[in-house]
Amino acid sequence: MKLLKILPLIMLLIFLIPAKSFAAMPKIEAGQQYYDVFKGYFVLKDSVRVEMNNRGVTAIIKADGAKVNVVSQKCWAEGNVKLSHDNENFSCDNAYIQLRNKTAEVVGNVNFSNKDVLNVTADTAVFNWGNKLVDFYGNVKVKGEKNLQLEDGLKLKKKKYSHVRYNVIEKKIILLEEKSKIPTIEIPNPDDDKSEEN
Repeated sequence: MKLLKILPLIMLLIFLIPAKSFAAMPKIEAGQQYYDVFKGYFVLKDSVRVEMNNRGVTAIIKADGAKVNVVSQKCWAEGNVKLSHDNENFSCDNAYIQLRNKTAEVVGNVNFSNKDVLNVTADTAVFNWGNKLVDFYGNVKVKGEKNLQLEDGLKLKKKKYSHVRYNVIEKKIILLEEKSKIPTIEIPNPDDDKSEEN
């Protein structure tokens, strides 16, 4: 009998939990889309646009195709990918965005711009918008504007670098390496994603 009296109170508390404690459902637009129940993600094709928001962090992804897991807050985009976050814009062949981890891995024909500060091309890049750092790897070319700052002791040369690190808040290049070991950045298979572990 006591359970029957407490049950409505428990139900009320469940419904009163603030919506902000949960990640917002991504806004998804595509020419074709369906939800793969067995794999646990949306499959999107043709003129894909995904807007993901988690606690005030918003990423907008445009691509030819994408797979989006709303539980793990991850997106795998492919083909003519455009990724934007605040004033940072990437274009590339493929991207893997983990909104909870605040990271984006971009691969293939990477082009990055930070409005009126710099343009960078590279083979791959990793953007962590938690610490506001972008690491560019492989055949990195940097074109800096007058607003670009360099860490003390660094000078931009008109050549390629193997690794460049850029702080998007300070608008500053903090590392230039002409020769360094380049990490292998591969987009993982969405079928291997384990949402319950994230």
